[in-house]
Amino acid sequence: MGVCGGAKVGFILSLGMMAAGAAAQSTSRLSPGGAGLLPRSAEYTKVQERLARGWNTWDVHSVTTQVLLPEGLAIHVGMKHNTTLYGDAFLGDALIGRMGKGDEVVTPGPHAWDGSNTDLSIEWEGHKWRVQTEQSGEDLVMLVTPLPSKSASTLPPTVVVWVDYLWNRPGAVTRRGDVIEANGARGVLPIYCTCETSPGMEKPVNAPVEGPYFAADLTEPIGISTGKRHTLKEIAVRVSLKGSYRGILAEKKELRPIYDAIETTLGWDTIYDPEKQRVISPVSRVWSVSWGGYVLFDWDTFFAATLASIGDKDLAYANAIEILREETPQGFVPNYARAGNWKS
Repeated sequence: MGVCGGAKVGFILSLGMMAAGAAAQSTSRLSPGGAGLLPRSAEYTKVQERLARGWNTWDVHSVTTQVLLPEGLAIHVGMKHNTTLYGDAFLGDALIGRMGKGDEVVTPGPHAWDGSNTDLSIEWEGHKWRVQTEQSGEDLVMLVTPLPSKSASTLPPTVVVWVDYLWNRPGAVTRRGDVIEANGARGVLPIYCTCETSPGMEKPVNAPVEGPYFAADLTEPIGISTGKRHTLKEIAVRVSLKGSYRGILAEKKELRPIYDAIETTLGWDTIYDPEKQRVISPVSRVWSVSWGGYVLFDWDTFFAATLASIGDKDLAYANAIEILREETPQGFVPNYARAGNWKS
């Protein structure tokens, strides 16, 4: 995230202006009188429409949440640490690169450009588990697998999978027996879990989640499927295929490690920004969360566009165009542009 030359001067001036205005309390979280985005062309609108569809890790707050666009339907995967005395904890959101004491450690694996396959592992509170997904259209499967770990607790962790709609998108979610039903703009989508046969799961789990949920002590793999009920074996087979992800790598044998790194990195960094209704690839989810939901830096976003051009031209165009659309009132590409329409 380098800053040089005139960009550095602009950044310092921006900090000075923020400090000068600190004495006067603002009446809004939004930038006062800030320039909005430049309008989209009809052709570019179609680019964003092609990008913003299907299941993917669109939610900036967690890499274990799958969101269906354009509906905004979300399936979250969290983990509850259980003890017999004091010390229970719950991990609802997981991010790559958090380094605070007690934070989760996420090891990202493959992530296809279109989100058709994702794979990662997480270590937290002495527990370790893997989350894999595979999707085709609205048909999503997820597999959560416990991995060998060294937890000080004698109790297994509890995986909690809950469902809701994000960003005020219209829809309702209901638990009906062993099925969660999401009723949105395109009708009812049933969501199933193989965990419903797990012992003790008829008891409510005391976890801070909103919306209907499935839960199971993670002593064995559990699978989630949408649209159609799948067995654990069927789900395991599907997540192991990695179709579109492995397809492009097979075509580029001599450059496979480079293509692998680029697709994986851009895959995990790409999010949906509900504020400006667009798909973008910020440099970091952790940074974006701390900057209110997203932050785009000038040349870093052009670098992201260049990298994306090897595998997803729509994403490449989107990143290049979105940082240009953030033009300041003075006509500059901003040093940074963040949620709330703040920029420098």
